[in-house]
Amino acid sequence: MYWYMPKDSVNSAFSNAKMKIKNDLNEIEFFNIIAPLVGLSREDHTNIEFSEETETFLNYEARYLPVNVVFLDKKMYISKQSNLYTKPLLGNEILSINGKNPIQLVYELGELFASDGFIKAVKFSDLNGFSFSKHYFLKYGFINEFVIQVKDSSGKIHMLELESQKFTDFSNSLVNNEKRETQKESLEFKLLNDTIAYLGVHTFSNSLYEQNRVHKKLSTFLEISFKTIVENNVSNLIIDLSNNGGGNEGNENLLFSYLADNYKKYKSVCAKSQVSILDNGIDEPIKLKTFGFFERIFGNDKMPDKSYCRKRNMGFGLMAYKKEPRYKYDGKLFVIISPVTYSGGSEFSNMIKTSNRGIFVGKETGGGYYGNTSGYSSELVLPHSRLLIDIPSLKFEMNVQNGEFGRGIIPDYKVVPTITEYLTKQNIPIKFILNGKASR
Repeated sequence: MYWYMPKDSVNSAFSNAKMKIKNDLNEIEFFNIIAPLVGLSREDHTNIEFSEETETFLNYEARYLPVNVVFLDKKMYISKQSNLYTKPLLGNEILSINGKNPIQLVYELGELFASDGFIKAVKFSDLNGFSFSKHYFLKYGFINEFVIQVKDSSGKIHMLELESQKFTDFSNSLVNNEKRETQKESLEFKLLNDTIAYLGVHTFSNSLYEQNRVHKKLSTFLEISFKTIVENNVSNLIIDLSNNGGGNEGNENLLFSYLADNYKKYKSVCAKSQVSILDNGIDEPIKLKTFGFFERIFGNDKMPDKSYCRKRNMGFGLMAYKKEPRYKYDGKLFVIISPVTYSGGSEFSNMIKTSNRGIFVGKETGGGYYGNTSGYSSELVLPHSRLLIDIPSLKFEMNVQNGEFGRGIIPDYKVVPTITEYLTKQNIPIKFILNGKASR
């Protein structure tokens, strides 16, 4: 809780929040008080969820701004709209909503969810799609009509009045959503030409690999891919992590093993305690546990301050990897990143960065360069509101160099698509690399 925030600042925020509770609150009103406290963790693995009853209300009773949006850098565009509004709005830039500009709105809505460290890009990317409309309702409640100022592709500015819609009505009336896309493979490999290969690793989740039609296991996929790379004398490799939000620990290490030398990946992996007792003196105390018996005894050492820290070589240990692969690639490497590159995806990127192994193209990663708090988590259900808070237990402190504390990896080449390129699903970072613009 205090990695990025001084303890006195956190205590002050909690005291101020308590002062706002002066009468009975519904779950959403209470959420607006405590969500910023969760955000103070500055750890995106810390999540807050509504009870089933409130989720039902949000899906069937609440009313929303009837558009999906996308932020390209700090500009906000309409990416999907309800067909109940006849004027075509796709691709229009939103300049203001009910008198507030997008930067103001992101600042206000961004208080309702956490992001790693001080990475501002995540506050924009996490509000893409319908998320913006949902958080707008959570913050401001029922609004019958939205007054929106937009700029069209010709540069002409218009004022629009849009009536709010229920989520079910909006989702059933989306323009540009008639055909459901076939599920994209989460592991992709192709030779782009005689010298360049593309490796799309869109997740590190084993359960998502199992949903693939072709490659259902990362280890097999990587061995086949790098065998092809070596046998074809590929000299340029693009690894696309722009949609990799992490997954199972160890998979990022496996990919790294094909690209660089082994080293001590983590300075430490520690849990503050094995058991925490939450007791407000009124409700039944709540006990949260970190490890199971075998993990606590055999995988960790108990420290003098009663914390538990991972042993160097047990289990995943602290090293980058355990085994050298048969096929190793030592050519030029480009890594495509974005604010969605997070958790294990960002850890892999951090390892490449601190090893000075690759050139980064895209946008700042969503995961912190110095590490994260994740791994085992405890579910805390607040006894009266029924809000659920996921509390991650392990502090993964990475052995990194030359980074800015509280930031992700800042790319060597920042590449942001235009709204036309985004809507037509063009991979602009790949084009940027293939055109020879990324070098050092």
